[in-house]
Amino acid sequence: MPVLPLLPPTLDEAALQQLTAGLTPQQLVWLSGYFYGQAAGAGAPGGAVAAAAAAPAIAGASATAEKLTILYGSHTGNGKKIAQQAATAAQRRGLVAEVRDMNDYPPRQLAQEQNLLVIVSTHGEGEPPISAEELHQFIGGARAPKLPKLKYSVFALGDTSYLHFCQTGKDFDERLAALGGTRLLARAEADVDYHAAADQWVEAVLDMIAGAPAAAAPAAAVVTAGAPREAAVIAEIAPAHYTNATPWPAKVLESIQLNGRGSDKETYHIELDLAGSNLAYAPGDALAVRPLNHHPLVEEVLRAARLSDSAPVLLGSESLPLAAALASRRELTVLTRDVLERYAALAPHAELHGLLADTARLQPYLYGRDVADLLTDFPTDQLTPQALADTLRPLPTRAYSIASSLLAHPDEVHLTVGAVRYEAHGRRKHGVASSFLADRVAVGEEVRVFVEHNEYFKLPANAGTDIIMVGAGTGIAPFRAFVEERVELGAPGRNWLLFGNPHFTTDFLYQAEWQQHLKRGGLARLDVAFSRDQAEKVYVQDRLLERSRDVFGWLENGAHFYVCGDKNRLGHAVQTALAQVVQKEAGISAEEATAYVKNLRKQRRYLEDVY
Repeated sequence: MPVLPLLPPTLDEAALQQLTAGLTPQQLVWLSGYFYGQAAGAGAPGGAVAAAAAAPAIAGASATAEKLTILYGSHTGNGKKIAQQAATAAQRRGLVAEVRDMNDYPPRQLAQEQNLLVIVSTHGEGEPPISAEELHQFIGGARAPKLPKLKYSVFALGDTSYLHFCQTGKDFDERLAALGGTRLLARAEADVDYHAAADQWVEAVLDMIAGAPAAAAPAAAVVTAGAPREAAVIAEIAPAHYTNATPWPAKVLESIQLNGRGSDKETYHIELDLAGSNLAYAPGDALAVRPLNHHPLVEEVLRAARLSDSAPVLLGSESLPLAAALASRRELTVLTRDVLERYAALAPHAELHGLLADTARLQPYLYGRDVADLLTDFPTDQLTPQALADTLRPLPTRAYSIASSLLAHPDEVHLTVGAVRYEAHGRRKHGVASSFLADRVAVGEEVRVFVEHNEYFKLPANAGTDIIMVGAGTGIAPFRAFVEERVELGAPGRNWLLFGNPHFTTDFLYQAEWQQHLKRGGLARLDVAFSRDQAEKVYVQDRLLERSRDVFGWLENGAHFYVCGDKNRLGHAVQTALAQVVQKEAGISAEEATAYVKNLRKQRRYLEDVY
C-alpha cells in the first residue's frame, strides 16, 4: 500500500483556499476524485489519467460502499439539518448518502431502497408536515409496496406539550415495519431540544450500517435533494454560535403596549439589542427566548409539594437549590402526558392512572392545568426534591416570530408578544414567556435569546414575485418583517396584507406603519377585518372571499400566499376559504379546488407559520 506523503508546511489551509478560490462545485468535486485517484494509483502507469477520467462519476471511488437514502419531512427546517448532519457523518464512514426532501421524493421509489433513514416532524396534534403528507398517505394506503429488503430507522421530532407526541414518526416506523422492513435501530423520539438525541441517533445508526468508523475511507458523495450526482457537494453544518445552552444576553431597548385603552387584548412590541453579537436572522425566522418562571408559581408548587425551597437537587452535574431549579430549569405552567406518567409512578392514585389510560379524559384534564394543580389534585408522601426535579420536564424556550428586518433595524430584533393571562381551576394563570417579557423584564435589563431559522417560511427568492399575507393578532409579526425587508431591497413584487383583530380603535397593530407603507408603495393593498366592530362578525377569511377575483388573479400570476396566526381558529379557516375562492373563480369542482390549494402547498407557494 503506498505511503501518502505529508503536505509540505507551506501548503496550509489558507494556501489551499487560495488555490481553489473561484472554482465551481463541479470542479471541486472533480479535484476531489482526481487527488484520491492520485493517491490510490500512485506509481501505477496512467494512474493520474485514469483518476481524472473516473472523477466526474464520483461514485467510482466508492462503488462498493454501502448506499444510503436519507429522507426528511420538516416543518421549519430542523429535520433537514439533521438529515445533512447524518449525510456528513455517513461520508466520513465511506457511505454514499443521498439526502431527499419527502416533498420531492417519488413514493414508489421506496420499493428500491435498501438502507433508509427517515427524519420527520409532527405538526400540531399528530399531523405530518406539508412536505411529508403525500408519502405519509402513500405508505398507509393500499398501493404501498412490500419492503422485505429494506433496513431502516426513524428519528421523530415532536413536542411533548402535545398529546400525540411524535405521532408522524410513529406512523412511519410502524408502517415500514408492517410492509416488511427491518429496523436497524429502534425509533428515536426527540422533544423541542433535539440536538443531543439527534447526535446520538446519527452516530449509532450509521455505525450499524457501516460498521466501525473508517478512518481512511475514500471520499463519498453526499447528494442533496434535486442536485445531480456529478455536481454533488458535501454539505457541512456550521454550528450556531448562540444556542439554548449558550444564548445571547440581549438588552431590552423598548417595550410598548400596542393595544388601546379598553382592549381585551394585551400585545407588546419589544425591541432587543443585538449589537456585538454578530447574530443574523432573515424575515420568517423566530427568536427563541429563555424565560424564568414567575416566583409566585414557584412558591405554589413548593407548598403543594410540601418541600423546602433550599433543598439541593442535582441537574446534570450542577447542584441547585430546589427553588432556583424550579424557577429557571423546569416547566411549571404546562402539563404534559410524560410528566403525568412519571408522576404516576410516585403517586399511586387510581384516578391518575385512569386518566392516563383514557385519552378522551386526559386531554381535558391537561388543558389549563399546571404543576401546582397536579400536586394538589394527587398529593403523595413519596415525593423528594430530587424526584420532583426528575419528574418535571426541562423548561423549554418559547419561540416568537421575528417582527423586524435587519436591513431596516441593524443590530436589533423586534418581537410582537401577546401576554397570556387566564383564570383556570380556581387560580390565575400566566404564560411563562409572555408574562416574563411583558411584566418582569424592564428596559435596560437582559433577555437570553437565540435565533431559530425557519427555512420554509421565507420570502420568494425572486424579488419580483407578488405576496399575499394573511394574519390575525400577533400573526402580524412576520409580515412586518417581510414588508420592511422588501422595502429596503426595493423589491418590485407587490405586497398585499389582510389583517384581522377584534376592534379597529384598540387592536389595529402597527396601524401608522401600515398606512405609511400603503401611502409610499410598500403595500399595494391592505384589507382589514375587525370582527367585533359590527353585529355580524367578520374575519380575514371573509375578506378573502369578498376579494376572490383579485386573490385568484394574483395566485395565477405566481403570487406566494402566507398565513400566520392561531392554527385552529385561523389556519384551517383560511385554507378552506382559499379553496372556495379557487372553486368560484376557476369554475371547477370542490375536489379540484382542494387539489389546487394542495398543489400550492407542495410547491411551497402556500406557507404557514401557525401555532
